[in-house]
Amino acid sequence: MSFEKSLNGWVFIDKPEGITSFDVIRKVRNFTKIKKIGHSGTLDPFASGILALAFGEATKSIQFISSIKEYEFSVTFGETRDTDDITGKVVRSNNQYPSLDEIKNCIPTFIGTIDQVPPIYSAVKVNGERAYKLARNGKNFELKSKKIEIYRLQCLEGSSENTFVFKVRCSSGTYIRSLARDMAKKMGYFAHVSSLRRTNIGKINEKNLISLEKFRELVHIGDHFDYVHSIQDVLDDIPAVLLNYEDARKFQNGVSLDFDIKILGSKNVLFLSEISPLGVGKINNNKISPIRIFNLIGKRDVDK
Repeated sequence: MSFEKSLNGWVFIDKPEGITSFDVIRKVRNFTKIKKIGHSGTLDPFASGILALAFGEATKSIQFISSIKEYEFSVTFGETRDTDDITGKVVRSNNQYPSLDEIKNCIPTFIGTIDQVPPIYSAVKVNGERAYKLARNGKNFELKSKKIEIYRLQCLEGSSENTFVFKVRCSSGTYIRSLARDMAKKMGYFAHVSSLRRTNIGKINEKNLISLEKFRELVHIGDHFDYVHSIQDVLDDIPAVLLNYEDARKFQNGVSLDFDIKILGSKNVLFLSEISPLGVGKINNNKISPIRIFNLIGKRDVDK
């Protein structure tokens, strides 16, 4: 048994190491028979952890999911690799490694808003071409730095003389490979990321995960619904407002509404009817303006 085409919700796959995020999406699309699948951010092939997939109308909620992510990663010192991770070729090496005290003293300089240059082996576009394609072809190019936010960075332990385990809470768009590269450079060492796992996206954590194989089995027998999360569940970190029947119909039709309420500290608001999420909008000058409308009325939505 496959997904019903009208099903709308999120599934959090525990992406294994060794395959691309798009490989996962292709496999899920094949066994669910659903074409409309989106994601909230990919993972490098060597990385594992949360790959958040949106189905059907839930794809319209992707832009509103939390941009704060957490990772656990290992950094191996003594080797710089061209990809800044374990999959690349060694380009520089020595037998010099930092002490735990050196790392702890370095960490505070990477907390807050920082400038970060993406790895040359990344999906960033340079004059319309992906950087990793240019790098593979031996082309010379420069990538521009961008502002990212590091909210928390910890060194958890040293698993060996030259490898240390870190945990980071950061903004979307942060490259962990670049973070490790830049920390090592600041301390005067060579290094690369030897393992990487995404553990959180906002309030989504590893307790919400299901393996690709297990999800396939459950879809086959029609017992997968406990692992499909509603739009409302995933967007529970933004304010929500319940509309009456008449206002709900107007919102669904994209009509701006008079609404005498102020919601401070939020750009986006989730609007609900008694039976379904309606969409996301803004409240400005006592008026509701729809941004994205979920066409769920009369369709089957996941309600957990």
